Amino acid sequence: MRTLELVSHLTDAQLQERLSVSSGKPEFSRWQILYMVQVAGVHSATVISPLVNLSKSSIYKIVEQYNKEGAKGVKYNLRGGRRRSLLSAAGESELLDTIEQKAAKGLVKTANDIRSIVEAKVGKAVSDDYLWDLLNRNGWKKKMPRPHHPKRSVSDQEAFKKNSPTAWLPSHGT
Repeated sequence: MRTLELVSHLTDAQLQERLSVSSGKPEFSRWQILYMVQVAGVHSATVISPLVNLSKSSIYKIVEQYNKEGAKGVKYNLRGGRRRSLLSAAGESELLDTIEQKAAKGLVKTANDIRSIVEAKVGKAVSDDYLWDLLNRNGWKKKMPRPHHPKRSVSDQEAFKKNSPTAWLPSHGT
């Protein structure tokens, strides 16, 4: 059975301080493990595991990371976020500002115009989904005029409106 041993990077008082100022449950659990090993003298991951609600292998990894890197190895990185983004959030808003300025001058008319500007900025080809996600993330909406038939006749439409009855009544058949 493996035993947990710590390299003395921090004193007992420093460990207590880190435990008391930790923010969030994951970080607190990590410092609690180290505190139990160093101060309380609990050297078994089997005993610590149910107390902090982590697996034994996680406890071994946390102790190993602390022994290797010291206090900075205990830092818990939050999950989520944009890990594989082509541009930062500030870069995206800057890009869309330039697109908006070009659109105000009438230089941007279609999605392909936006695509060419984005691809020039990013340096590689982007998909339709990336473009729509980019616009959606930054609060842009798809706005376009209502479609109409190319052979429509406005005068015929107006005549129909004037000559059609205002209410439809079913005929009572005989």
